[in-house]
Amino acid sequence: MNPQQIIEQMEIARQALTRGNTQLKTLSIKKAEAERNYRIRKAQEILKLRTEKYPVTIIQDVVKGDKEVAELRLKRDIAESDYYTCISAIENLRLDIEILRSKLTWLRVELKNS
Repeated sequence: MNPQQIIEQMEIARQALTRGNTQLKTLSIKKAEAERNYRIRKAQEILKLRTEKYPVTIIQDVVKGDKEVAELRLKRDIAESDYYTCISAIENLRLDIEILRSKLTWLRVELKNS
């Protein structure tokens, strides 16, 4: 692999990193919105059950079993998973860039010594 190819790969990785950062912002907003929607609906359901005189000890379990609350919880968990997957992908891209940078440095030293 010659230095030009390494530089081209670094540029591709840099562009992917930029796209990843943009995607992370979008995913963080979706994650926050999903969390908000879940908490609001859960609180509403808890209040409803309290006014219906359900025993306090079982309210949390009953709320988790509510179809709408469970669906919102699923969406929240998926949004959270997407968010952390994107962070992991960004970290991998940073590592790839660092590896390419190391290869470029190594080639520069090798060319200097030859």
